[in-house]
Amino acid sequence: MQPVGGLGGITVLSGEPAYRGVLGQLDPDRSIVAPVALPPAPAPDGIAPLTGLPLADPSVADRPALLVKIDNTSKGRPQEALALADLVYEEMIEGGFTRLAAVYHTNAPLLGPIRSGRTTDIALVGSLNQPIFAWSGANLVHAALLRRRDIIDLGAQSRNEYFRASDRPGTYNLMSEAQTLFDIAADRDNSGPPPPHFEYRDATIGLPESARPVAGLTVAFPSATAEWTWDPALEGWARTQNGTEHVDAQGERVVAANVVVAEVRKVATGSVDTAGSTVFEQQFLGSGRGWVFTDGQVIEVTWTKPSIRSVATWTTPDGVPVALTPGITWVELAPEDSLELF
Repeated sequence: MQPVGGLGGITVLSGEPAYRGVLGQLDPDRSIVAPVALPPAPAPDGIAPLTGLPLADPSVADRPALLVKIDNTSKGRPQEALALADLVYEEMIEGGFTRLAAVYHTNAPLLGPIRSGRTTDIALVGSLNQPIFAWSGANLVHAALLRRRDIIDLGAQSRNEYFRASDRPGTYNLMSEAQTLFDIAADRDNSGPPPPHFEYRDATIGLPESARPVAGLTVAFPSATAEWTWDPALEGWARTQNGTEHVDAQGERVVAANVVVAEVRKVATGSVDTAGSTVFEQQFLGSGRGWVFTDGQVIEVTWTKPSIRSVATWTTPDGVPVALTPGITWVELAPEDSLELF
């Protein structure tokens, strides 16, 4: 992982701590590294760009993506409708816990519990072509930096399309309906559908020779553990969270067609939370070591994301993108040396 240096800190708001992260200081089109492969080609008509699957409802093809920040602590689980997301990122927050950035495009379920944003999210929304951003807010500095991004800001701080679920504990009970947010965004003409984020296998594209069978993987964050086990019967990777099978609020086991791991650098942003813990930023920008888990196989790759707006590529040593299984993909933004195979 190559650090981005020489930026120092900036004052975002008078009287607030200086921001010392990277993503909030960069022009979204500034390239940090050279690309090693072309981004995925546009999705064919009738194919969902973020899953590679046929669209059940072709009318949703042109709507924007919706990225929602979802709690992933024990008080926030089970989350709503994770099985209906197109793409999910797991990112580390303060205290070493994790939060989910779930991206919905083809489905529009109940969302929640919705939590706050982090500057890590700048790299995630950047590649989605001005997505809807559903969040509960953030500290003043991080909120200001996120609102400078190309997003449709439908966060709870400025909208009334959110409600509190009576059957969930306070702080972990903020919910919203995805269809309501999609309907609001439909009245705006400055957004578009997300571009494809991965290549997908078909009759002519297979796995590289470097692919090898693997039973599963574990990503160890300081205060959370994500385990994925290949299940041929489910044709996917079944998730275990902190030693317990991960199910959503509908009782569906969380299963991914693909799990993609990017080893990323973190930096202190200059902020602390209410408990005094350092707020870090994970830098999914530049390039680093990665792994693709698909069809019961693992392929070691290099991930490359030249700019904030770029779609990341996942390539073998000879620069060839690895093609995934059509379906939902989870991306683990992993600390260095946190991956173990079994």
